Amino acid sequence: MLKAFSFFSFILFTYLAQAEEVPASTDLLPADLLQISNTEAFSKYVFLVDKKERKLIVFERNGETLKKIDEVPADIGKNDGNKTKENDHKTPEGIYFFHSKLSQPQIPFSLYGKMAFTTNYPNLFDQRARKTGSGIWLHSIPEETPLTRGSRGCVVIRNNVLEKISSYIKLTETPIIIYDQIDYITKDEHSRRREAMQQFLENWKSAWESKDLEKYMSYYDDTFSGPGFKDFKSWKKHKSRLKNRRDFMKVTLSQPFMLIHRDQLIVKTLQKYESNEHVDYGVKTIYAQKNGDHYKIIREEWVRATEKGESLENVSAAQAEKKTSSN
Repeated sequence: MLKAFSFFSFILFTYLAQAEEVPASTDLLPADLLQISNTEAFSKYVFLVDKKERKLIVFERNGETLKKIDEVPADIGKNDGNKTKENDHKTPEGIYFFHSKLSQPQIPFSLYGKMAFTTNYPNLFDQRARKTGSGIWLHSIPEETPLTRGSRGCVVIRNNVLEKISSYIKLTETPIIIYDQIDYITKDEHSRRREAMQQFLENWKSAWESKDLEKYMSYYDDTFSGPGFKDFKSWKKHKSRLKNRRDFMKVTLSQPFMLIHRDQLIVKTLQKYESNEHVDYGVKTIYAQKNGDHYKIIREEWVRATEKGESLENVSAAQAEKKTSSN
């Protein structure tokens, strides 16, 4: 286990080292947006917000690397700093996902413009930090309203701009990552960091496939919990039962999302699981947090899906709608 962690310590040290400050250019990439998944059921876009520069930037998947496709002015909370409580009028910093779209008459035009997209603030990390508040949106404002008035915590852009970039948003799938300031690094350094994180995921996966339970569990934090598992002990007991019952296990992961904000990591991938008992597909989401010099997994979520990554619930609903319309 120490040998495994010595390697992980090395790649994390490399990853977390402060990048030399250089001016932003097309040859640089955001340090913490390591990869956008190529799974078609996921989003091919990620929104980044730089609070210091007051900008919203859209990146697109471009093979294994990234391509900036838009950059627009944005307004943020009236008060500086990271949101911690309700009504502090600060914009939160972290990894969020767009959840729903609102428009008239659901929202007043004078306050929110033509449309708004809600986010999942407070996310898992916020909840663990006991942050409060809600209603953090990306929304627009009328043309006559200045983009410098300060919001109650939302990210705000112009009506025509939100109309344009709304086509990039896939609800529940498109991330919006909010930073105090975005750090940029060279493409070569970005590739090294992405490959190091890919190696971490491969080592985690290989530990399970080889049924090395102790090594596998070393990737998990003592505070781990997940759907159906209240704590680390129940998770380990469950994994021990599976290890002893199955002759072999094979895990295949699609090119994943790799999203980082400070000490927080979210990995989202399409997983194919095979054993002597069954084969299944599902969307696996891993939440990890830096613990000392290492990232430790604090939660896993898995949703059954098709081989293409589509939610079975959505597929069933679409099939039912098609059947109804054809009758």
